[in-house]
Amino acid sequence: MRARRASGVREGDLVRKAERLRQTVNPLLPKLTPDCPTDRFDRLRAELEEVRESREESRLLDRLGRWGEPIVRAYAGLLRFYLDPKVPEVLVASFPGGTVSYAPLGGAPKEAQIAVQQFDDPRRLMLGYLAWVRKGFHFFATDTTLYCSGRSEQPPPEFLSWQLARLPYRLSENAAAHRFDCSHLADGARQPYLAIEWTGAGTTMRVCPRCAKSDRQLLASLTENLAVPSPEDAFPVSASLNVRCESDPNCVHQRLPPLSRGLRKRYQYGRLSDAQLLTEYRAEVRPRVEAVRGPLFVAGGTCYGSDSAKFIDALKPSPAERRALEAVLPEQGTLFEVDPPTASQALERLWPTHAETIVLAIVQDEAQAQRLVKEARSAPGRVSELLRRAERATQEKAVLGALPRYQRLSPEAAYVDSIARSYRTQGESSAERLLLQSMPKEGKERGIAYGFLLALKRGGSHSWQFSESEKEFGTALLTRASDVLVAPPDRYHEALGSLLEAAGVPNWGTRASA
Repeated sequence: MRARRASGVREGDLVRKAERLRQTVNPLLPKLTPDCPTDRFDRLRAELEEVRESREESRLLDRLGRWGEPIVRAYAGLLRFYLDPKVPEVLVASFPGGTVSYAPLGGAPKEAQIAVQQFDDPRRLMLGYLAWVRKGFHFFATDTTLYCSGRSEQPPPEFLSWQLARLPYRLSENAAAHRFDCSHLADGARQPYLAIEWTGAGTTMRVCPRCAKSDRQLLASLTENLAVPSPEDAFPVSASLNVRCESDPNCVHQRLPPLSRGLRKRYQYGRLSDAQLLTEYRAEVRPRVEAVRGPLFVAGGTCYGSDSAKFIDALKPSPAERRALEAVLPEQGTLFEVDPPTASQALERLWPTHAETIVLAIVQDEAQAQRLVKEARSAPGRVSELLRRAERATQEKAVLGALPRYQRLSPEAAYVDSIARSYRTQGESSAERLLLQSMPKEGKERGIAYGFLLALKRGGSHSWQFSESEKEFGTALLTRASDVLVAPPDRYHEALGSLLEAAGVPNWGTRASA
């Protein structure tokens, strides 16, 4: 505790406070809730009124400041100072919420003197009633009012709404569950969480790791403006991995221990933030989960035990991702957990040690698979994108392999064949783009091109590029152009020849031998 001389401003402030309290003692008394008995406060008011009635008697105020309730003695000291306002010392007292300065006016405890000298701050006024708290009373302070609910732990509605609005997180109320959750938990996400129950309010606050802050503490925010007999009982702290077990009621996740006593105490003493508590709790219980023999698959807060099929289904994989996961996951013999629950996230985790197996599940050509793996490792990116590219290349190779091969194609035939192959492997947009880019300025290809645009339902967008005779020619070829695009592989040669013959290209090429 440090001492210094009070400034004139401090002295004047004390005089103004004393002037107000010489008129009424009401600012020193809390507002009582319906649950709070009045007899104790009636006696306190009577004692304060006795001091106020003696406000002009220095000796009597000296005597009244030596015994009785601490807040009464501090009140007498302030009124005595008013009669002889000598410049006092100022002491600085330390509390969990910070330091507070006050003038030692009389023999009352520092808490009572701070309460009287700073009665216009309800949180400072509450300090004067700490002795009452130890006897079972509950006090709640907003910016404007100090409330007392007596031995009832239920906070006044005004204080509850005020306190919730000051929390460091935006929480959504779940009235049916008597709970306030962060946005992710409110949306149903299976995330680990820190939970603080407010027994007096009949509700619980929960925050997940994605919301928890490294420089905030939910417990401190809930308790900083109130004084209750047993804070540990009034605000129990817990944590959970929040894992739902899909298949085994005896899963290890159902048998995890609660917060250890040491971890809870460190949090209650303000040595851990919300984020730190969750991190340390997860580290505390993880060895128990990892000690389970055999595979244990967890996705997005749901445990599937050793059932890799259900685990894969939960990841909603593409066909390529499914084949890759089915090829690799049987090799897993321990805990394998992914969050968010996506196939791409799982493959990213598996890639460093199973790259070749993953790619070979998609690409049957081992040499091509090795090239893809080498490419991915030299330019890291998303594994799922690599698999999509590999699957697309494999599919294109299969599609093209099923079509006939040709040699010595005429220009018109080569143009038509390239459009058809582009459509079958990469879709309408690719075929349209190739068609326009490769279209000559004159020749039969232009009429053929318009026929394909009609087949692709894109003729209207590009009709301005064609003459009337070219459009008329293309319209006559529409049906045959459509056949070339969609004919089965065994009828492709026939459809291609039919189109070219109708276009007046009889010797268009020959089919290559197998």
